[in-house]
Amino acid sequence: MGLAEQVRRKLRITYSDPDTDERVDDIMEQADADLRGLLGIDDDGFSFEQPGTEQVLFLAYCFYEWNDALDDFGANYATKIAQCRDRWLVKQYVEEEQAASQL
Repeated sequence: MGLAEQVRRKLRITYSDPDTDERVDDIMEQADADLRGLLGIDDDGFSFEQPGTEQVLFLAYCFYEWNDALDDFGANYATKIAQCRDRWLVKQYVEEEQAASQL
């Protein structure tokens, strides 16, 4: 199942019309950009289609945005966001250290 299908399932959207499809696409695009920044994801090859905490956060972000409750997302998922961000920061640090040691 693709990410768009997972988002539609999370939002319980069982129909398709141009306005709804466009709103879902806009929300997904915004979620991708916001979460990459929030989590410190600098890997252009990363996809939220991969199962894991990042995908959970992506789907939750879309759900909260769909329901005009994005203000609550940060508060309700602060722990998961912090854990995920820490993981990405460690990954980035390791990559930088490896690159520096090869010089």
